[in-house]
Amino acid sequence: MNSCIRRAVLFCLIPTVLLSGFSTAFAGKSPVDGIIGVLPEQSVSHRIIDETPEKILWALPDKRNVWLTKGPKRVVVLLTSLLNLWYETGGQAIARCSGKLHVPEQALGLPEVGTFNNPNSERIIALQPDLVIASNLPAFRRLIPLLEENKIEYAYFDYVNFYDYNRLLTLFSKLNHTEEKVRQIQEEMRAKVKAIQNSVKGLKPPRVLVTFSTANSISCEVSGSQTCVMLSMLGAENIIPDRFATKNRTRIHFSLERIVCLDPDIILLNTMGEVDECRERLETEFADNQAWAGLRAIKENRFFVLPKEYFLYKPNARFPDALQYLADLLYGKMK
Repeated sequence: MNSCIRRAVLFCLIPTVLLSGFSTAFAGKSPVDGIIGVLPEQSVSHRIIDETPEKILWALPDKRNVWLTKGPKRVVVLLTSLLNLWYETGGQAIARCSGKLHVPEQALGLPEVGTFNNPNSERIIALQPDLVIASNLPAFRRLIPLLEENKIEYAYFDYVNFYDYNRLLTLFSKLNHTEEKVRQIQEEMRAKVKAIQNSVKGLKPPRVLVTFSTANSISCEVSGSQTCVMLSMLGAENIIPDRFATKNRTRIHFSLERIVCLDPDIILLNTMGEVDECRERLETEFADNQAWAGLRAIKENRFFVLPKEYFLYKPNARFPDALQYLADLLYGKMK
């Protein structure tokens, strides 16, 4: 029996909680057959269409353009990672989405106006905001007619990776009149990122599988996800080819057999669960399963559960720390 096939058959014995998200066959068509790969936009100013002393014309993810007035005083922010970024650039808010994790200290006492994926329109309108900032989700887009009827400015964003962070940092700094301060922060961050990249230059790039785990399934991350963008910045190779990246998806279900045959040097796992519990559970299962045990990443003890504060949530200003953490995992034994 072919070694890849034999290992794939053994791999299927892993408990379904780990593998139910994977496709069980890789015959003929690919999991996303016919989709053209889309790589992340890197230009910081790509979405700024026009600017006057008072306003900015910004391109939304669906290519609609909105005018945003500089210096808004009453701002509602409906995503915690955007709230952090807004405060990083000197902004203030009058309300936010619900939640306590990673909320800026100054914003903890703000009124809550629903969740990021189920905002409360009545509460938002009652606050009479100048501007509402949100994630690019259907639940928010349904509010747009009501916001327009009440002459409330709005913007929604795809905030996924480092390039998105830089774009939004630039926009928010212009809205908050903190361009010089933020430009200095960006320059310092670029210098730190460049130093990290130089530290691994010339080292053999590892081949990496990045996975994402929930309680019920596991999927593979593709180019454009936060972790995979960081991989590319460090010269590492994601074993899931770029052609599987799509504009609206950063994770896919990929063939189980193909993963076994590709045999990555390193496996990284982002998880919604508790990191330590996830690591302990997987280490036990790896030890008991021949397919996992035969993978290079497992044999060389190069399987890592990533810390949430850097990879599940947005590191924002701590991005260089997150990149250094990943560089140490990828190249630590080689440096």
